[in-house]
Amino acid sequence: MSYLSFSTLNSLDEFSFIAGNTYTLEFTVFEENGITPVDLSGATIVWTLCPYGQPTYSVLQKTGSITGANTFSVSLTAANTLSLSGKYIHQPVITSFAGSVYRPAQGVVLILPAVATT
Repeated sequence: MSYLSFSTLNSLDEFSFIAGNTYTLEFTVFEENGITPVDLSGATIVWTLCPYGQPTYSVLQKTGSITGANTFSVSLTAANTLSLSGKYIHQPVITSFAGSVYRPAQGVVLILPAVATT
């Protein structure tokens, strides 16, 4: 019997923040060897968020901005996360110029509910 390492599947660092805050995620992408940078020229990037354990129910999708040869960022606004709370899985999805889809990693996000103000 073979086993997959959970850390290999969830290779992005776990992070948390309070709903309603802005947050910028920055990614650097390498080939499977971990050394060769992935050429993102001509690619489109979508970052997706779903409740933990519910991969078919995406609650948020954002377009990524390419910031370098193998880097991109995704900016979350306060409005994007204000109504969210709980544990989520996030995945960047890269579609190459030729149409190939690549999901280089995923990770866990904990979004804490915003406390109501009066």
